[in-house]
Amino acid sequence: PYHHFTFAQGFVYAPLPPVPFRPISPPHMAVFITNSSGAANVGLVRPGEIGDGPLLARQQAFWFNAYGVYIGCNNFEQPGCLYEISGYVYDATIRAEVLAYQRNIFVSGCPIYHGCPLTRVEFGHTLTGLTGFQIRAFHEGYQRIWYMDDLSLGWYDNSCAAGRLRAVSRR
Repeated sequence: PYHHFTFAQGFVYAPLPPVPFRPISPPHMAVFITNSSGAANVGLVRPGEIGDGPLLARQQAFWFNAYGVYIGCNNFEQPGCLYEISGYVYDATIRAEVLAYQRNIFVSGCPIYHGCPLTRVEFGHTLTGLTGFQIRAFHEGYQRIWYMDDLSLGWYDNSCAAGRLRAVSRR
């Protein structure tokens, strides 16, 4: 479903120069790069967010589920980084996205800054019907660059009608 999503400014997905982590599915890996203030200039989406965008948030056909991801952050020190993982859903009553899920986890840093494995984080069945999915990484209160590979997503609505709507509205 990735071609239907809006990505926050600051995401890069390309062959990378040497980085601390090995991609799970080489040669590419996603990287989120914050600016000096700790947040990217994101326009219509939050820093570190992937979502269906504000124009599609009301349409259930574009809601999605998140199942898991491999992550790592740009920090050599232990305990590594605190990740704030958030899920947003559309609330029809107020006609806006609302925070429906938030989880904080620690992931170890990469002490050798080369060839470290990314860490798998599973979400189970808690991140469903999402309009937005956000990851932010922190070390000592400062946002950090973070790496991501093999983000596992699926559609919330797998009906034929939803599939037809998605097929005719490719970005």
